[in-house]
Amino acid sequence: MSTVERDVDVYLDEDGNAAVARVVERTQVRLEDLFQDGELRLWQDTAGWSGFLREETDDGDVVYYSVNRLEDGSSEEWIRKVRCGEKAVRDGIQKHIKDPEAGEAGQFVRGCSPP
Repeated sequence: MSTVERDVDVYLDEDGNAAVARVVERTQVRLEDLFQDGELRLWQDTAGWSGFLREETDDGDVVYYSVNRLEDGSSEEWIRKVRCGEKAVRDGIQKHIKDPEAGEAGQFVRGCSPP
């Protein structure tokens, strides 16, 4: 689901025979099912993936990890697995959506592609 809001400002030149229109669009996109099997893979390629893990503790709390995983066929290992908070997950998704180079280094996955 997504919604679009549009603001338009129009400026006339001195003699009123030309105009400049500034159009600003704001899009809201709902990203569903981000974590699959506890993994949110923001980037992946043939060497592995990076993103976040979501784990539920025995007492029902949710714990997040910022991760980078090597899966190159010869080995599978965590290059980085650092516990983080929900804010880091939100910031990570935001950074990738804003990234003008998205798609240049691997594949942007799990419905997080910029609109």
